[in-house]
Amino acid sequence: MKIAVNNLMVSVARDQDKELRRELVKRGIKEDNIERIEYSKRSIDSRKKQDIKFVYNLEVTLKRRRTFTEKSQIREVVIKPEPLRRALDDKKEVAVIGAGPAGLFAALRLCEYGYRPIILERGEMVEDRDRAVDAFYKTDRLDEESNIQFGEGGAGTYSDGKLNTRIKSGYINKVFLELVENGAQEEILWDYKPHVGTDVLKRVVANLRNKIISMGGRFLFNTKMTDIKIRDNKVRGIHIADRAGIEEFLEVEDVLLCTGHSARDTYRMLHRRGVFMENKPFAVGARIEHPRVDIDKMQYGKFAGHPNLGAATYNLTYNNRKEERGIFSFCMCPGGEIVNAASSVGTTLVNGMSYSTRDGEFSNSALAVGIKANEFGEELFSGMKFQEEVEKKAYEMMGNYGGLYQGVMDFMAGKKTTRKIRSSYQMRLESHDLNELLPSVVTENMKMALNYWSRNKYFVSPKANLIGPETRTSAPVRVTRNDRCESINIKGLYPVGEGAGYAGGIVSAAVDGLKAVDLAFTELVD
Repeated sequence: MKIAVNNLMVSVARDQDKELRRELVKRGIKEDNIERIEYSKRSIDSRKKQDIKFVYNLEVTLKRRRTFTEKSQIREVVIKPEPLRRALDDKKEVAVIGAGPAGLFAALRLCEYGYRPIILERGEMVEDRDRAVDAFYKTDRLDEESNIQFGEGGAGTYSDGKLNTRIKSGYINKVFLELVENGAQEEILWDYKPHVGTDVLKRVVANLRNKIISMGGRFLFNTKMTDIKIRDNKVRGIHIADRAGIEEFLEVEDVLLCTGHSARDTYRMLHRRGVFMENKPFAVGARIEHPRVDIDKMQYGKFAGHPNLGAATYNLTYNNRKEERGIFSFCMCPGGEIVNAASSVGTTLVNGMSYSTRDGEFSNSALAVGIKANEFGEELFSGMKFQEEVEKKAYEMMGNYGGLYQGVMDFMAGKKTTRKIRSSYQMRLESHDLNELLPSVVTENMKMALNYWSRNKYFVSPKANLIGPETRTSAPVRVTRNDRCESINIKGLYPVGEGAGYAGGIVSAAVDGLKAVDLAFTELVD
């Protein structure tokens, strides 16, 4: 018999296993009846800095069956079988464009139903991609097809590897179990804010690729979809080209479009071919970086640095009610690094990442301002052009692929920072006034939020710095689809994941890949 026992609170300073067993006994569960204890969720209650607690939800396997009163709030765990599905036509060839989370999980799902997908990735497999990224940091020579944005694993490979998501979906458990099976830490199955880390993600991605290949999938790396053939509002095939410029036409009628939101050339090609798209909101700002110890103190008080806690995370939001605009922290990387995330020559921008240990000297997060659809023009690509302009302007101000920095307090005062800063950023850094780089709608809202957050002495301090610009928080356009995840005007085209405008991170993109395959390529078994 397995039971669920929720909301068990244990001080972080205590022996966790011993205290949990004591708490179970208090709930009326005898020690000699416990066969196994499994975490289903663990979160942190840090509201009282003098007494920070872990909050556990457990699944406990009992040796002997017993009943519990409703008052005990203990319930038996009943596992409901997933509905059975089968392929509609597993003989048809399906092309998956992009090997990020959406593409990898879509390809895996297709293989599970007997399809043999062909996966096209414009960048390199993750091992080679890693070398290209390292070479960029050292030489300033950018590979436009294999970089922080493009390549196996997608942009999420060079991130914190956070797996928390706001979506609710039955597919989430499937994603987590696959990640663990392919090398991710088992604690992601129960941690309240699970993360994998860039170093582990690279191994997971390679293992997923090998699993897909073993199930019949085929990968073409360094291969880009350059055009799509559409006749009578139906996909008839795709044009592809490798690094050497050798072109080929694949006669496929089903294309899962799983590109990331940096594939601007693909957006423009689809628009030329008449694929319906629309503007959507996105966000722009800069990275804010602190000494990790300050963020740990801000969140954990006297428990900062406690081995049970690790590096602290935060999630800050502010609402400009007058403009109906949100300002928020995004992609927080505790103990992480700020990295250059350029994907086209002559542009510069930043992102954040961290390793599985999260033990770096600094912690950083995007400080992003919401941009409304059509705010910078009524054209379809007005938002995308705005992003490009900011990235080009930053490069021109720097003269290279470096980062523009400014102390937070100097930014709020509208003056250039005269001191040099210490930072996790590995490439060149130059002091610039970010008020001259970003439009006032961004800078004024950033200042408004910082003023509000300045009540915390650790967050707004002389040791806090901004490094920018951060422009790739989400897609500025959406490739509109119907309830079968199919383009609303082109049959056989399935826009999926973050680049299509339907996800906002590793888990939501992977979930979207699974869902799209189930809805478009399978049917329920009666």
